[in-house]
Amino acid sequence: MNARWSNVVLACAMLPMAAGAMTPPSADNALAQRLHAQMEAQAPAAATRSTAVRQTTPGHWVVELGAAFLEAPGDGRQVPASLDERLQALRTELMTRNGKVAVDDVQFVFGGRSLEAWYSAAEDSQGRRVDRAQGGDGVLVAAGHGHYYHQGFADWRLQRPWAHGMVEDLVTPRFAARLADGLAAAAVKVHRARSTADALHPEAAKPWWTMAARYHIHAWMPQREDIWQSWEDRTAALAHYNDDIRSRPLLANALGVQALIHLHTNAAASPQARGMIGFYQPGREADRHFGHVLLCAVREALRADPIYADYRVDVQPRSGNYGENRLAQAPSLLVELGFHTNAEDAAALQDAAFQQHVADGLQQGYLQWHRLGDQAPGC
Repeated sequence: MNARWSNVVLACAMLPMAAGAMTPPSADNALAQRLHAQMEAQAPAAATRSTAVRQTTPGHWVVELGAAFLEAPGDGRQVPASLDERLQALRTELMTRNGKVAVDDVQFVFGGRSLEAWYSAAEDSQGRRVDRAQGGDGVLVAAGHGHYYHQGFADWRLQRPWAHGMVEDLVTPRFAARLADGLAAAAVKVHRARSTADALHPEAAKPWWTMAARYHIHAWMPQREDIWQSWEDRTAALAHYNDDIRSRPLLANALGVQALIHLHTNAAASPQARGMIGFYQPGREADRHFGHVLLCAVREALRADPIYADYRVDVQPRSGNYGENRLAQAPSLLVELGFHTNAEDAAALQDAAFQQHVADGLQQGYLQWHRLGDQAPGC
């Protein structure tokens, strides 16, 4: 293992809002508890159901949050990353119970309308989908998250907090490196959203490999501001933060890749929550199947190691409206590799053997899907 992985000690300042791999703020946490109580009160035979939550089929829920929950309702343009991540954190809280993922799917509506209905003009790539059978230029491997410039505080900071001796921004590149190496060895063209260089970023004075994707893409394609600087409000404190989330799928679209694999770690208010979960964009069956094939292969790879044979992998990906998937034209899977808020998961996430098993599984799953497409069996 490169010594840089074992010698990283970087200060992390918290974002001034919720973040997807962080636990929700107190107000949202209280909301999650109220919604949980309403969900649990709805027994299958109940005659009266809450208007805030309804179960469409067993384990699948629609939750009404109201239009006021949105940060810029009706602007018709861009979904703020902070809103995406508040919803991701809230969804995680509603899906997990007693240390397990107890709910299959949670869909949010706002005044009866979907997120896409509120922000439709610039965020809809449904009409430009990439057909797997038509080829494509390899796969984009995107490690979350990395250092970014906060224009409000005028400093450089990581996007996620330290927990159990690790921080997502600096651990996910290890998985990405192993996966990229494996795919390249199998003659798959691999594109990386983040840099792999050890040299210092000239402005941040941080190693390039710790920097968010936005800055790598800027250096790689300086003329493509539409990719690395796509957030419209350039005066916003979190302009670079919003750029970063959007830059990954926009890069993939520009490259014409066949698929996207986003690597993240998860968080929950309960330290007992554990395991791996995948997310795909609602309504995209091809993406759901792609994710299922990959997650099945990861579970199989982990089962071969007695230490990780029982590591929880939910092989059925959940639908979740996240910018990294929503803006992608090719099949896209966001993998929450484990909960860094759980001590055992955090230890696994930092273990080179675990990282290699996960990378091997993702590689095998991708190769199977690449060969067979919709006919890939999954598990």
